[in-house]
Amino acid sequence: MKRYIIISVLAMFAGTTLVAQSARTDYFLSNSYSRQGLNPAFMPRQGYIGIPGLSDLTVEANTNALYLDNFLFDRNGEKVTFMHPLVSSSEFLSKLPGESSFTAGMNYQPLSFGFYAKDGGFWSFGVGVKALVDVTIPKPLFELMKIGFTAGDQTLNYPIRDLNLSLTGYTEVSVGHARTFLDNRLAVGAKAKLLLGVADLDLDIETLDVSIRKDLWTARSKATLNGSGMKAVYDENGLFETVETNDIGVTGYGFALDLGAVYSITDKAKVSLAVTDLGILAWSGSSAINMKAPETQVSVTPGGNSSSIGGGEESEGDFDFKENLDNTIDDIMEVINFKQSGKAQGRTTMLYSTVNAGVEYVVLPEEGLSAGILSSTRLGSVVASELTLSANYNPGRIKWLSAALSYSFLNGGEAFGLALHIAPKRGVHFFVASDYLMPKVSSQFLPVSSSIANIQFGLAIPIGQVHD
Repeated sequence: MKRYIIISVLAMFAGTTLVAQSARTDYFLSNSYSRQGLNPAFMPRQGYIGIPGLSDLTVEANTNALYLDNFLFDRNGEKVTFMHPLVSSSEFLSKLPGESSFTAGMNYQPLSFGFYAKDGGFWSFGVGVKALVDVTIPKPLFELMKIGFTAGDQTLNYPIRDLNLSLTGYTEVSVGHARTFLDNRLAVGAKAKLLLGVADLDLDIETLDVSIRKDLWTARSKATLNGSGMKAVYDENGLFETVETNDIGVTGYGFALDLGAVYSITDKAKVSLAVTDLGILAWSGSSAINMKAPETQVSVTPGGNSSSIGGGEESEGDFDFKENLDNTIDDIMEVINFKQSGKAQGRTTMLYSTVNAGVEYVVLPEEGLSAGILSSTRLGSVVASELTLSANYNPGRIKWLSAALSYSFLNGGEAFGLALHIAPKRGVHFFVASDYLMPKVSSQFLPVSSSIANIQFGLAIPIGQVHD
C-alpha cells in the first residue's frame, strides 16, 4: 500500500509533538542553565551537572489551522472526524485557510554540564538529540478527501500546489564558552556543535492536478522525494510503495554555531542578541534516495470508496472511516508513482536558525524584579516571529529561586507563560517552563484549540560557588 506520505501528514496534523529551542519565558532568569540554548552568552549563577536522562527536554508544536477542533465535530453526543457523513463539506472546509502549516520539534539533552573556570569564564558541554517536522498542506487536498467521491457523472477538478513535508533528526555534541569584558558590562558567548545526522526526508509535490468522475480518476503530478538514512520499498510489481528508515546509524555530518552577546547599558538596563543553529548537514549518498514522479497523465479506478466520504446520506452505522480513509490514501498515492532518479547522491541541508533579541530593565533592584521583552524569529521554510513580554523575579537574598510570568503574541496568538527554577546551592536544581500555559487538550493530551504549545523541564546537580 502506497500510504507513507499521506499517512505521515495525517498523523502529524493529528497532534504529534516532536528542532525546538528553550522556552522563551526562561530568557531573563539568572538561575537558568537551559537559557544558554537561547543565547550562549548567558551564564547561570552556578555550575551544574545535568542528571543523566533528565537534564533538559523541550517539545513544541506550532500550526496555523491543523488542530483538533478543526477536524473533530460533535454529532449525536459523540466526537466524529471531518470525513463523517454527518459533517457537511462546507462546515469542515470553511474553517481552513488556503494553506495549512504545521511545525513540531523536540530538543532532548540527556547529558550536560557546565562550570566556572578560575579566570571567570563559563564552560558548558552537552550531548543532545534534535528532531524537526515541517508540513505545508494546500486546502484543495482536504477538498479532494472530503468531497472527491461525490462527483457522480460530473467532473470535479482539484489543482493541488506546493504540498511539502520535511523531517530531520540528528545528534548534537556541543561545547560552549562565555566570558565577560568591559568591567563585566559585556558578556560574549559562542557554542560549537558537531552534528551527526540520523535521518532526513524532503517531499515536494509541486503540482498534483486531479480530475475525478464517479468511476475514474485522471491526474498529472510533478513531485520529488529525497531522503537520507532511508530506503525505498517496492511492491511485488516493482512499483514504489513506501520508504522506511535504515538501521539507526550516522548517515551525515555537519557543524553549527550559536553566537550571542549581552550588554549592560546601565546598572538597570541590559540588551542582548543571539543567533542559534547557524550550520549545515552533509548527508551521505550511500543511504540516500532521490526519486521523481514521472510527469505523465495517470488514470486510476477508485478502490471501492463510499460516497459517504463526501457527505452522502448513509447512516452513521453504515460508515467505516478506516476503510474509506485507507481506500482514499491508496487512490491518491496511485497517481504519484515515484521512481529512482539516477544514482542515489548525497546532499547538503541547512539548519533552521533562530534570532533572539532581548531588552531587560530592573524595576525594583532590591526585590530582584525586572521587566523584559524578547523578539524571537525562526528562519526556515516558513518564517515565524514571536514577541514575549515577561515579569522576572531574580531575588538577591533568595538566590535559589527564579521565576517569570510571560505574555506572548504574534505567531501563536495570545498566551501566558510561566517559568520556575528551584536551584539550591546544594541538592537538586529543578526547573519547568512553558510559553503557553494550559492549552485545551484532548483525553490523549493532544492540543484541541491551541495553535501552539510547548513545555520544557529538567533536573541538575549544582556545583561550585554561586556567582552574581
